[in-house]
Formats: sequence, structure tokens, C-alpha cells
Amino acid sequence: MIPDIHQDCIQVIRKAGLLDNICSLRKRNLIIKDYNHSISCFYVTLDDLRKVIIWDCSKKSDISDEIKKELIIHLKNTGACAGYRIISSTISQVINGQTRDPKYSNIIKPLPELIQTGILCESADISESLDTYLDALHRTLSGVFYRTYGESDRERRELLVLSGILETVTKKIFESSGIDFYTVPEHSWISYLVTCGSAIPGYLKDKPPYLPDPVTHSMMVREGCSLPVPEPIRIHLIDPVILVRAFSRLITRVRDRNTGKKVYIASNCDISSLISSPVFFHVIRYINESEGNPVVIDPQSGDGELLLLLLRSHTGKEDSPRDRFSRIADTVFCSDPSFSSVLLTRFGLILHAIDGDLRHPDLFQLCEKEQLDMFRSHIRVGNILFSKEIANEYLSVHEAQAAVHSLRPSDEDWLENIPRPAMLITAPCRQKAMKDPEVHQYLCKHFSSYSYDAMTALYTAEYAIRMHHRSFIFLPSAWLSDMHAGPFRKMIRRSRVTQIILDEHPSERDLSDTWSCICAGNISSSIGITRFTNNGCMVSYHLNRDDLPGEDGWNLEDPLERVVLSYLLKDSVSLSEYCLGALYTPEDLSEHNHDGCWISLKDTSDGLLITAGDTYENAADIIIKGPDEYLEGLLGSSLIRWYYRYISKNQPSLHPEQLIAAIPVHQPDWYSPEEMEHVRQITKSLHRLTFLKQRRECARSFHDKERIRKNIQQIEEVINKEVCSLYQIPKTLQDRLVIRDGGMIHHFLR
Repeated sequence: MIPDIHQDCIQVIRKAGLLDNICSLRKRNLIIKDYNHSISCFYVTLDDLRKVIIWDCSKKSDISDEIKKELIIHLKNTGACAGYRIISSTISQVINGQTRDPKYSNIIKPLPELIQTGILCESADISESLDTYLDALHRTLSGVFYRTYGESDRERRELLVLSGILETVTKKIFESSGIDFYTVPEHSWISYLVTCGSAIPGYLKDKPPYLPDPVTHSMMVREGCSLPVPEPIRIHLIDPVILVRAFSRLITRVRDRNTGKKVYIASNCDISSLISSPVFFHVIRYINESEGNPVVIDPQSGDGELLLLLLRSHTGKEDSPRDRFSRIADTVFCSDPSFSSVLLTRFGLILHAIDGDLRHPDLFQLCEKEQLDMFRSHIRVGNILFSKEIANEYLSVHEAQAAVHSLRPSDEDWLENIPRPAMLITAPCRQKAMKDPEVHQYLCKHFSSYSYDAMTALYTAEYAIRMHHRSFIFLPSAWLSDMHAGPFRKMIRRSRVTQIILDEHPSERDLSDTWSCICAGNISSSIGITRFTNNGCMVSYHLNRDDLPGEDGWNLEDPLERVVLSYLLKDSVSLSEYCLGALYTPEDLSEHNHDGCWISLKDTSDGLLITAGDTYENAADIIIKGPDEYLEGLLGSSLIRWYYRYISKNQPSLHPEQLIAAIPVHQPDWYSPEEMEHVRQITKSLHRLTFLKQRRECARSFHDKERIRKNIQQIEEVINKEVCSLYQIPKTLQDRLVIRDGGMIHHFLR
């Protein structure tokens, strides 16, 4: 996997903890024109699709401060999550996205511990400058359009202007590497790729809906190319996904201006919630491990962002942009009903194929038009929810033609000749209003998941499930509970869905803010469920299809959770009863003497926070008079922490005081030597835990902190084991609870 590179680069990969996570590695030369400087760099793609950059200056004794700053600008433009600079065997690390002005550090920390964002680290200043630049291009090119055509059809104007902006940006990318388009051969790959990535697509075999006047279009591009690219943009270094996102924001702003809404310019770019979700990372890693480089289908691709990210993991022996373009033309199939979305998808895919090799000799050779025709055929305009049969729902021929024109039904056989194996992956989250009763009548006939108020994304998901390809469909988790998604859930029960992957649903978040992935393959009697808990741990189990509710929403709980709950409640008393009713709030104790030992319990987003010390916490929900080290250890165990999160999630209407007071506490049998030994082990371990946590606060070296952390983990496991033994929890269930818990939240202030 690692090519013949400098030993220091391999050392960087090891120090950053990336050796086992590399998906691909490519070498490039970064040319810094203003300083007449060239630096070798390596783009490392990880198995979760993140990228890091290694700048190899190992043969230099030093570089200027200006070039060091330029490397950070390089990092921010690419959206890579981290960069590593090697100067004379000295390694420096810079993390992107944590601050607006990232700094170098000579302390190399493992990357997995530092990066908590999504795949792309979009810098706010890059996004702001891009938005400003694209707005300036839009004003300039629109001015040319108005001078030629005057007021015209809005859709025509916006498509022609967008086409001109895309060609302008593509030419600026090539010109930034010193290519003069006046000297480029007319029928070369460069000429055709620029045209293919900026030309308005046609619908099926029809011509594009609007053909630009060559003179006006040339004038648009010429005036657009005369505008300078603002700092700190390096247009030839920007990742295709970041560019496509910027164009999507431009289209949204233009539409908002036309409808009188507030114009939005990115001031603090947030990464898409989908590609920041653990569900997405889990699916991508699974695809990389098991699917290889299959044919990829996205039946509702939007602006192509999902495809562009997925293609990062595709590795091959392609050494030139022409080879990469040919592979994309052969293996990528996608459609969308929007002309502008397909246009942006083609633009992004062509930039992905070029992949920074702007001066590769193959680009200047004669183009093979067959590959371009195949590319256009596979990346097409069309709505897979409809076929030409939609016209049969209308009595009026004129209305039928208008419906076909607006809905753009897909060609029914466009996927028939796809080679196997193929993989379908889509995130059909766009909602389109369906007003005509004829449209609803058509959907009702062709989709078993039809509901009048259902999102059109659910019909796309059903379409994907009906196909005979391995499928991964990302949807907001709201389909698990929404009333209008009832028919969709029924369809899932009897379909070939094999697995559902979802984020744990915190009580304070709406289901529409979390993500799920529906995986379809060979039908089986059960459906695998994979849930990511709030603390990032993964839990997997199976549910029988017949056990899923037929009418109500689905919570997809592990059936063994109720078994554990029965063990907890079988021989226990409530915390309130254990303390003989002596549960206090800070208000109860405000006028009393604070001396003594107190146990403070507070409800947090991560579960139950336990603080023991000489004073109580003023922000606590419940306060207990101590000392009671057995109770401290029990409340901090993974078993009780799991119980508290389970009850909080299933009974969100209860106040934390009620939830804490009802915690089931095992009352030890003081006449049982076995139970007394469990209690002794819990209290003894708690003493040791308190000591180690105090030592950890004073530890300075990484080695000492790591050694203490491992000891703390071992002691917590002992406490968990003893508590589970008191509740008579079987060993098989204990292991599952430890995985779900992910560690104690227990602070000792003594």
C-alpha cells in the first residue's frame, strides 16, 4: 500500500496512527508560483474517506515563513483534516478545522484522537471567499446575458449562466497551472472535458433544453476569466466536493433572491450531518472491506456529493486523468430530475478524474468521443420514480405532456445492461411537492409504501430495495416513527432488507436529526440491527421480521434489554427506599451545615454523573448524605449507567429527580458471606480508583497517563463484574453492557 517514499514519510504515517487505515496514497508536486518553489507532497486517503497531506521537505534545512503559511493555505483549500510537514527529519503537525487559523505543532498526536469532525474540514474563510467569488461571477455573466437577451425565461437564464460559470472555473483551474487555452488543441481531452463538465445536459435522447449562443457564451466566459480569484483561494487545489457545495449554495442564493428570501453566504461552514454520522463511517468502512471497486449506482444523486466521496476509496492502476475518466464512465451510473444537479455532478466527476494532474501529457492528446458519450449516457437527467406511463393518468393530452416535461420520467431500461457486481448507494433526502392528483394516483399504483404525506425519499428507497443489487440507502431516522411512513415500514418487513444501521436517538434530539442506513441483499428471516450509542459504541443484534410492529412505529430495541431489566428489578429496592427517603436537592440543604461527606447525582447528556466529596454540587439533581462507598461503586457501574440511559430514553417525560430516585439498588444480604465479599471488593476497588484518579491529575508524561488509564479501566471492570454478580446478571449479558457503557462517569473530589 505504501509506495517507495522517503523514510520520514513512513515515520509520519506511523506516528499519526494511520498505518492500518490507509486506503490510497498519491504523490504530487505542489508548485508555489509566487515563491518559485516546488514541494513534493503525498495525499493520503484513509479508510473512512478522510484525507491528510504530507509535505516532504526532508532534503531542505529550512523553508521560509511565507512558504510555511502557503502550506496551511494548501491544507485549507483541499479540506484535508491534517497536514504533516517534514523539514530535515523534523516533523510538524497542523490540524485543520479546529480553529480559523491553524498552527503547526512539533508534538505529533495520533490523528484518530484529534479529529472529531466529518470527512471534509471546510474552512470558513475559504467558503466565504468562494461564495463571494461565485457571486461576482454570477453578476458578471448575468450582465452579459441581459445585454444580449434582456429579460428572459428564468430557468433558461440561470442554466446558461451556470454553464458559463462552470466553464470559467474549469478554465481558471487549468490556467492556474500555466496552461494557455489559446494553444490547446481543439479536439484534445482538455477541450472536451471542459465542455463536458459545463454543458447543459439533455433529457434522455433529446437535445439540451437551452442551447447557448456561441458568441454570447464565449463573451460570458471571457469576462468571467478576467475576474481575479480572491485570497486565500487556490482554485486548482480545492477539493471537488467543496466546489460542488459552493455551487449548490450559489444556486440556493440565486433562487432566494428571486423569491425575496434572505440571501445566505457561508460564514461558518458546517459539514453535512450525514457524512459526520457514525452510521456513514460504518457503512463506508464496510464497503471498503467487502465490496472492492464495484459498479456504483445512485438513482437520485442530487449534486453528486455522495458519489464524489465514495470514489475517494476506489483504488486502481490508473495513472492518468484519461484512465480515471474511462473508469468513471464505465462504472458510475446516476440520475437526477434536475438539470443543474446533473450538470454539477458531471462537473465534480470530471474534476475528480483529473485529480490535480492538470499538465498530464494525455490531456493534450486526441479525445475518444465514445468515452464521452458513455459518460453522458450514464450520468443523466431523469426521475426514477416515474416512467412514461405517468401520461396515462391524465385525460388531457396537453396536461400529460406538461407532466412528462416537469417530472422527467427516467428511461426504464437505463440500468438493464449494468455489469455485475454492482452496488447501489443513495441518500435521497430531497423532498418534492406532489400536487397533482394524477401523480398521487400513479405513485399509489406503483409503490406499496405510498402515503399521501410521505416523503418522496421513501419511494426512492423502495425503488432501490426492489432492484437486485447490493443496496445502501441513507435516510433520516424519522421513518421509524412518522405516521405517514407506516406503509414503508410494512414494505420493509416483507422486503429483502437485511440490516438497519442507526444512530442512538437521544431524548433531546428529533429523529429527523439522526441518520439510518437500510441495507438490502438476500432475504432472510431476521433483520440485523446495528445501533451507535451516544458515547460512540456499537451494538449489534437481530430481530425477527414477524416481531416488528405492523401498525405502530419501531424503536428497534434489543430484546435482551428487557431481560436485563427483569434481573435488575427482581430483588432490589429503589434508591429512595434504600436511603430511607433521605434524598435531597440543593434547595433542601441551602440553610444546613455542609460539613461531612456527600454524594451528588446529576443527569447529563452522557448519563448519570456521580460526584463524591466533602461538599455537595450546587447543580446536582439529587444529593445523598455519605459516606456509602458501596452505593458509590454501584451507581457508577456500567449496569446502572445502562439502566439510567435506558429509562431516560424510554420515559423522557419524567423529571431527573424521579428517574434517579427510582434507580433499583440491590440491598446486600449482610448474612451472606458471598454477597459480603462482593461488597468488600466494590469498596476496595473504589478506594484504589480514587487514588489513581488523583494521580492522573498530576501525571505529565504520556506514558504515565496511559499506564494510569489502563489501571483505571481494569478497576472499573472489577467493579462492574461485582455489581453484576449481586444482581445475578449472566456473563453473556455483562459483556454487552460493558460494550454499551464505554466507561464510567464518576468524579472523586476527596
